[in-house]
Amino acid sequence: MSLLIITRRESDLSSVLSSCCRTEIMTPEQALDADLSVFGSMAVLFGTSDGDFAVDARLRVKLEEFFSSGKRIFLEYCSSFNYVYCDWPKPVLTSRLVAAEDIGSVKMGDILDTHANSYLRPWCLMPGSEPIFFYHDYITAHSHTDMTDDEIKKGGWAVWRYKNAVMCQLRVCDFAKARLSPRSLWEDLASRLCVWLTGCRPAHMPQPTVRHLDDIDDFDARLADCVAGGIGWLRRNLIDGGRGGIREGMSHAIYPDGSQGRALSVRTDCAGEASGAFVFGGFTEEYDALSSFVYGPMQIKGGEYDGMLRWSDSAWGVCYGDDNARALIPTLAAALLLGEKKYLPQALKALDFLADTTARDGLRPARTDNISYLPDRSPRSVADTESGYPSAHYNAWYSAALLLGYLNTKNDRYLDIGRRGLETLMSLYPETKREQSETEEICRLVLPLALLCECTGEKKHLDMLERVTRDLESHIHPFGGVAEWDTGYKANCSRVSGGECSLLADNGDPVADLLYSSNWLPIGLAWAYRATGAERYHSLWRGIAEFMIKSQIHSDIKDIDGGWARAFDMDRREIFGLPHDAGWAACCIESGWTVAEIVTGLEIMKYIGK
Repeated sequence: MSLLIITRRESDLSSVLSSCCRTEIMTPEQALDADLSVFGSMAVLFGTSDGDFAVDARLRVKLEEFFSSGKRIFLEYCSSFNYVYCDWPKPVLTSRLVAAEDIGSVKMGDILDTHANSYLRPWCLMPGSEPIFFYHDYITAHSHTDMTDDEIKKGGWAVWRYKNAVMCQLRVCDFAKARLSPRSLWEDLASRLCVWLTGCRPAHMPQPTVRHLDDIDDFDARLADCVAGGIGWLRRNLIDGGRGGIREGMSHAIYPDGSQGRALSVRTDCAGEASGAFVFGGFTEEYDALSSFVYGPMQIKGGEYDGMLRWSDSAWGVCYGDDNARALIPTLAAALLLGEKKYLPQALKALDFLADTTARDGLRPARTDNISYLPDRSPRSVADTESGYPSAHYNAWYSAALLLGYLNTKNDRYLDIGRRGLETLMSLYPETKREQSETEEICRLVLPLALLCECTGEKKHLDMLERVTRDLESHIHPFGGVAEWDTGYKANCSRVSGGECSLLADNGDPVADLLYSSNWLPIGLAWAYRATGAERYHSLWRGIAEFMIKSQIHSDIKDIDGGWARAFDMDRREIFGLPHDAGWAACCIESGWTVAEIVTGLEIMKYIGK
């Protein structure tokens, strides 16, 4: 059998189809003058361009004749065929495909992700059309939904068959480049399309755009490679070598051609966190550049807000205490472990502002906006309030920064506030105010509790650390990461849509969050080993380090090579998770929160105990 492919350019799907049988590829213009009847089947791939989804009327007649002859035809991203016609393209970033039937390894109710794809929703269908996939928005399920057949069919028709035609209303021609997931299911679907069109299985599949390690043969060598990859990714995102900070990273939007959007905000926390990866990697030039940015234009000098670190280049008068703290921690840790004290005075000035704006229980509000204190109220009036926000998400690493300040200066005020804050959180634990998940709260508490143990040496503080660590261990997946969990689904972002959203659909899902949870563990567990000397913590650090090595992105695309995405499915061993978050969904890569925190935690173990 011979196959005709009508397309503007070659693609993943045309390559796969061409490996099945004798194939000819034509542009739509070339097909106008060709005798199509000599071919046994046809694939029309219009997803290779953004706007070429309507068939030329002259070609349309020939395609309809081909279909009427009874030969099989596959139409991708085609706005009209037979009596089918469609709406204009719509983005489907938060929509997911749900299978309406069993197709090989794809089972009815399985969920597939198409990222920032384009969708031609049909206004009408041919009677007798048989659905294969529907689009649904905001499905609260990780990889499979228990919706009934009738519920599934209330979505938008995305792929269906009608007699000897299959219509696909999204752009799947570059399914590998566009990282459509789960990868194994898309490859199986591509293979089955080949068999349906040609009677033959494909001879090959395109190489995946993103690769991960399944096993680690030499831990020390792979750790060094992992750190080098992370440093390389960070370096490529520096602005003016770090003197202008660092870009926030990559957005979660992956487009049908495989390109990915950028998150271009310049945030103080990301710059400070990145400085940690550079200083503990021995790269003092980048450390100096980033630190001069954090304590230069991003730090307020004089007045009521003296010392405050601005949140970002746009949120100029906003202070998140925990974000401030994460910018400070590398400076404070480098002063303590490396004797690098050049920026210590500025860091302590920022820490003093945070301490001055802390409530009596040792906790700060979730955030403070300078404009809310105009015209005559002082931001230090927060110190007269009884309590701050009892959440590890908003306060745990602030406590850690205070305790690092104490270890550097022996200033009892830092110890007193840091101790009060953590004891307040632990008096409520595990019923703290959760933001993303219970797992996040656990992961964020490890570093500050380890520092508290080092500062006080008190048994009750060691008991707190051990309690949190036991809870952490109960959620470690066999692949090495920490599976998200939220008892009672009480987190603010649990099972919500349209804003900031948790990756967790159901407890027991094998998804790790490398933006809000697992990313805090390398440095936290390393410091727990420093504070206690217990081999248990070194073993836990080794386990999470191996997970980070295996989940790191390896790719020929330099924008993503060496980074880590937010979501990682530890059963499938690929990036896959709920795409609902409005800003930081499953495929995003954060320079500070994720890449820098992970790299710093992997590097810092070599300085522990020195």
